[in-house]
Amino acid sequence: MRFTLFVALRYFFSKKNKGIVHIISLISLVGIGVCSMALIVVLSVFNGFSSVGEKMLSYSNPDILIESRKGKTFSVSDLDISQIENTEGVEACVRVFEETVMMTFFDTQKVVELIGTQNAFATFNHFDTLMRVGEFDVGNAESPNAILGYALSLDMGLDRGAENMNLSLKFCSLKKDATTSIVPEENINTVSANYGGSFMTAGDMDVNTVFVPLSLAQELSDYDSNTVSGLYVFVKQGENAERVKERLQDLLPQTMVAKNRLEQEPAYFKIVKSEKLAVYLILSFIVFIASFNVMGSVSLFAMIKQNDIKILTSMGASKKRIRSIFFALGLTLSSIGCIAGLLLGSLFCLLQQCFGFVKTGTQNLVIDAFPIGLQLSDIASVILLVGIISMLCVGIMVKRIKCE
Repeated sequence: MRFTLFVALRYFFSKKNKGIVHIISLISLVGIGVCSMALIVVLSVFNGFSSVGEKMLSYSNPDILIESRKGKTFSVSDLDISQIENTEGVEACVRVFEETVMMTFFDTQKVVELIGTQNAFATFNHFDTLMRVGEFDVGNAESPNAILGYALSLDMGLDRGAENMNLSLKFCSLKKDATTSIVPEENINTVSANYGGSFMTAGDMDVNTVFVPLSLAQELSDYDSNTVSGLYVFVKQGENAERVKERLQDLLPQTMVAKNRLEQEPAYFKIVKSEKLAVYLILSFIVFIASFNVMGSVSLFAMIKQNDIKILTSMGASKKRIRSIFFALGLTLSSIGCIAGLLLGSLFCLLQQCFGFVKTGTQNLVIDAFPIGLQLSDIASVILLVGIISMLCVGIMVKRIKCE
């Protein structure tokens, strides 16, 4: 093996052969390098966008959501809340009630997603840092406040300063036992809350979400104080959310389920993963095409080294040994190109992380530069991919080399 690699390296770095064969070899090396660099950069960008997406979801979705397997509501009296709160790794457990209702402000009406919660919700998921107007304070049953998404507040005509004017917003929902009546108002529950401020997440929540006290949302939907649509569980810093979820699931009855953040938004993460896989496969095909240049280089080396092959044969070298020399030569080309591409790609990713010099070109995103998430697993997958494709292509070529 040492002899095989020595001869292969001598062929590649020989100073006497600087003709067209070496030029073609350099072109194939550059091709593999560019493909490797493109792979690691694109995969890192997808990782970056996934991280941004997870961060945005962290404002609206808890670390762990406990909800009913059937139906949209359940009673907390069926659970031991204190046991959940005292579970190892759990920082807090917040009750939440969600309902789609009609919101009215003078002549303006909007269908909104009403979320009844407690002020602790904003504290544990840092939602209070997103407040654009006012503070996150939903108040209580006696003095309820409504916290709106910033885009929704503008649509309703509520701009900065309106939070100090005690403006009343009305929320309407059908009663659970609504019947056909001559007077429509008899089938509708109506509650009011003062406008308390607006938040901005740069997501869909800004357009259709309103936070109110938990008791107000329950009253509007004709439910008692023990009925909720979910429990938001927040995990202590440094704890593994998946392990905490497993501990909680063991405490829950069969009718309840605990979901981590990925399970709460399965469609989003499936789309991200499928797009990443599609790009990976496309670039893998490009690597495969680039490997044909390596095959051509190995074939040309074998043609101009026929005299060397005859000498090695006369010295007793077997066909397998001679072919292994050119196989090692092809892998050397691919390896140098792959390593060079990964080094340049990793350097680019690190510079983008530090300085963000490649901008997204739009003002409407949460970030102004392309996010990057360089991962060792991606580097390993690129090395494995280039290695497998190179061995396959070069292996097919060296079998056709005549060693006579």
